[in-house]
Amino acid sequence: MRGLSLDDAPKPRGRLRMLSALIALSIVGGFLLSPHFQSVDRTAARDFHSLPISCPAQHSALAPTIPFLSTSKEEVYGRRLQGAVQLRTETFDGAPHEGDDSWYDKFYALESYLLENFPDVDESLAPIVLMAHQDTVPVPEETVERWTHPPFAGHIDTEGWVWGCGVVDSKNTLIATFSAVSELIASGFSPQRTVLLASGFDEEGGDVRSARVIAQKVEDRYVLDSIFAIVDEGGGVIADHFGQTWVAPATMSSHSHFSDDSIQANPPHTAIGILSTLVAAVEAHSPPVTLSPGNPFSPFVICLGKYGTIDEDLKQALLNERTWPAAAEMLAEQSPGYAARLTTTQAVDIVRGGVKVDALPEEAHAIVNHRVATDDSISRVRERYIELLAPEAAEFNLSVVGFGEEPIAGLTRYLRLSSPGGAEASPVSPTAGDAWRVFSGTSLYLWPDAIVTPYLSTGGTDTRA
Repeated sequence: MRGLSLDDAPKPRGRLRMLSALIALSIVGGFLLSPHFQSVDRTAARDFHSLPISCPAQHSALAPTIPFLSTSKEEVYGRRLQGAVQLRTETFDGAPHEGDDSWYDKFYALESYLLENFPDVDESLAPIVLMAHQDTVPVPEETVERWTHPPFAGHIDTEGWVWGCGVVDSKNTLIATFSAVSELIASGFSPQRTVLLASGFDEEGGDVRSARVIAQKVEDRYVLDSIFAIVDEGGGVIADHFGQTWVAPATMSSHSHFSDDSIQANPPHTAIGILSTLVAAVEAHSPPVTLSPGNPFSPFVICLGKYGTIDEDLKQALLNERTWPAAAEMLAEQSPGYAARLTTTQAVDIVRGGVKVDALPEEAHAIVNHRVATDDSISRVRERYIELLAPEAAEFNLSVVGFGEEPIAGLTRYLRLSSPGGAEASPVSPTAGDAWRVFSGTSLYLWPDAIVTPYLSTGGTDTRA
């Protein structure tokens, strides 16, 4: 994994993640396709300003009151990030629930490292919240040799790039935040508002607990909804994209939803064979891409049409609501990342079945992961599953046990759908008001030629807690 250049802003993460939903085979698959537009109607094209979605106004640059561009300390910051990468803080599903378990010792080690390297950070400077999680995704030992550089070596190359696990998610943000606060304190800066540094340790673990504790502490200490702004991971600076630099903070993050479904059957088709048919049906019916006012990615797309160098057909399609379906298709064809931000995504992540050769599998299970789009919902995803998989199950003489239901006594052949966890789309952060103006103005001071626009994070963050 290539890390961040020490003097560049982070690029949006390449992993495709949206509203996350792990749904067992039947839970998440019944998506009905809608017809695609084949042509673009230009006769009723309207100006971008008259659309229900607009590109945010570009504010004046907001310059700092003290000199604070420490380009001479790039090597120092790089070494700090290197040291953080060298401390393995992987998080796995099913981590211990007791905080005194020795499994968490690695996070105490990272805490000691931060205190050692940032001794001037005053805990009383705690309402703006700066967040970054300490943990990383796991690195299976069998994949270590595939890395260009060892994942926990913190290698710094001759161009100043830091390589390793966590350098883009999100030890870079962790070290950058502490470095910025440390430099401000050293310069004599005294904030007019309280600054809270919040760093959880299980963001990558599915069942996020630490961020919930942090959120509760903040609510206990301050009035609910009194925080000026929360700055967390998500989005970033996109350089040289359609002829323009973009500062694109994610104004909504994803959530995780888990489900498990099982199928029980006997020959002539084994449970695994039937499950394969159901999985194939799910993958053959992906939900359509949609450009909608409720999606924070839509203003970014409108900004592309207004300021970017894009295909003329796409620009014309963006000018009229009636041709937005065509625009969404064009965008999806250009980039898998765009497609993921315009629909509910799905991925069959786990399949289980069978215990040995020459023994018929009594059960087979599949888990499908979904990132639920902003204009979609878990209930609609469940409905689509029923609509798609009920006819398929009937072909194999299987009863369907729906979400939240239990198989009746004596039932031996059935397809069971379940979704034991999950969350709907998170609230969308506003792109107007003082907090956005401060963010936008500060960004334009650092990148004077950029366009500042909201974006949609395809990954979950601690802010959702």
